[in-house]
Amino acid sequence: MFTYMTKLITVRDVNQSLWRELKVEAVKEGLTMGEAMNLALERWLHDKETKKTKKGRSFWDLKPFKFEGKDAGILSTKVDEVLYGWKT
Repeated sequence: MFTYMTKLITVRDVNQSLWRELKVEAVKEGLTMGEAMNLALERWLHDKETKKTKKGRSFWDLKPFKFEGKDAGILSTKVDEVLYGWKT
């Protein structure tokens, strides 16, 4: 099912509650702890990479900017139209 290089490692400062929860889920799925750890590490790294490629697509990645132009005075009204459907 999984092919990984086998290597014994020691990890310090692992949250015992999270470790127990992972162990319970691994048993439910029929996985060894090594397989469960590898899946968790792969997922974490994948999510980290995905977050990098989606940069600027998250609300929290938006940066403020000064809006200028002929419609600058009615920007708030335009935002209300788009977000709430309000027409003035």
